[in-house]
Amino acid sequence: MSRIIVTGGLGFIGSEFVNYVMKNTNHEVVVLDKMTYAANIDNIKQPFHLIKKDICEVTQDDLGDYDYIVNFAAETHVDNSILNGRPFVETNVMGTFNLLELARKNSKLKKFLQISTDEVYGSIEAGSWTEEWPLLPNSPYSASKAGGELLARSYNKTHGLDVVITRCSNNYGPFHFPEKLIPLFVTNLLEGKKIPVYGSGMNVRDWLHVDDHCRGIHAVLMHGRAGEIYNIGEGNHVLS
Repeated sequence: MSRIIVTGGLGFIGSEFVNYVMKNTNHEVVVLDKMTYAANIDNIKQPFHLIKKDICEVTQDDLGDYDYIVNFAAETHVDNSILNGRPFVETNVMGTFNLLELARKNSKLKKFLQISTDEVYGSIEAGSWTEEWPLLPNSPYSASKAGGELLARSYNKTHGLDVVITRCSNNYGPFHFPEKLIPLFVTNLLEGKKIPVYGSGMNVRDWLHVDDHCRGIHAVLMHGRAGEIYNIGEGNHVLS
């Protein structure tokens, strides 16, 4: 039985991944989360071990023995990053750096999976992006995510660490935090409020159900090739 450290495992996608692993595998799962406003311990449906700590401060003594790290932990809201980018750089870059340093000293490590986002590609006018597209982030959030994944890639090239990176499109599903687009639109409409328009209102997004995303993440964790980047999406492009 393998032991998986899931950072940010109380967030929207992280908790769904924990539920998926617990339901479909015999892996032991340990959740590492500093429990910010976006965390919800009730999202996870089975008993689990929790380490309440910031990824910037966690140590090897905290983690113990483990085979895999899946790093969901991140500051994620674009608008918040525009107001104050510092927490995004601290968590998404320096926090990832701390985890990578711990991982490279772990002789048992099988894989480090860095969860990233299609936001690192910037704006795409039409169609889909591929893993070969240049990184052109447009916000402090997406720039910090790009920085974190470039650090992760460098640990594969420099230290030989088995690192894989996933970049997902826009997720939706149960327990989505209310500040995000779909739940925000739904709650505003239910309350008779106006909904925000982003840019010209002609933005195209690819919507990915969180369950499909988690299956993709687990497939990459088990079968992804070291140093590779994997886009995960639905091919479901809609104006939003």
